[in-house]
Amino acid sequence: MHARARALPSKRAVNPKKFLVELRRRNVYRVAVLYAMAAWLLVQIATQVFPFFDVPNWAVRFVIVALVIGFPIAMLLA
Repeated sequence: MHARARALPSKRAVNPKKFLVELRRRNVYRVAVLYAMAAWLLVQIATQVFPFFDVPNWAVRFVIVALVIGFPIAMLLA
């Protein structure tokens, strides 16, 4: 029993090279870049358009915080 218990952690160890290959296979890099580009565009639009319509400053902050919080969620779903 003890020999089997010792063998499990070595089988569960993550190989960094395989992990990065798996991220590439699942297009996680592409999703990250596209999310960053879309987030940048939305922040630019919010900072340029919101003041024109007298939208309060907290709304711009909300957009930025929502995009930052959404990034890890998008990575998990990718």
